[in-house]
Amino acid sequence: MGRWSYSSRWTVEESKSISTKFLNKHHYFDGGVRWGGMNWSRNGEQTGSIGFTVSTVEGDEYVRFQYTQTDRNTEEKTELDYKVRIVSTPCNYGGRRWWFICPLVVNGCACNRRVGVLYLASGKYFGCRHCYNLTYQSCKEHDKRMDIFKKNPELLMSYLNSKNSSKSLLAIKAGLKYL
Repeated sequence: MGRWSYSSRWTVEESKSISTKFLNKHHYFDGGVRWGGMNWSRNGEQTGSIGFTVSTVEGDEYVRFQYTQTDRNTEEKTELDYKVRIVSTPCNYGGRRWWFICPLVVNGCACNRRVGVLYLASGKYFGCRHCYNLTYQSCKEHDKRMDIFKKNPELLMSYLNSKNSSKSLLAIKAGLKYL
């Protein structure tokens, strides 16, 4: 377990998400219009569910999300039903890779970023991690490999002088903290 985090940013692990990888694995991109749903759970307890329709009809590619969101303060329920554009790119060895186009508007500018995963964090709508300013849990944790350099500066110097590039990079990262 890492030390207490100084960041109050939400993490992708705390957010509900849907990925093109999941949709592809379950054959939603195999052509035409398909519909389905998924559930999220934490510690064995269901925390949410969503219904969706996926259209890969040429010229009308989208994923339509349908879910109910409950405000935690007022208990007011909001029915949400909207489409997110999807696009595909060719793969080097055949086939296609599907992407979501982020539908969020931040500071008056449409994001329109091509992403493989959309998150539902602090807002009502799914969007990319950049729009929600999400981070990864691992970025909030202390790198325990650095502790040995703090206790042993000679080891830090030997790593800095090493011809092994991964050792040198680790030492540089530690050196910035402890020198």
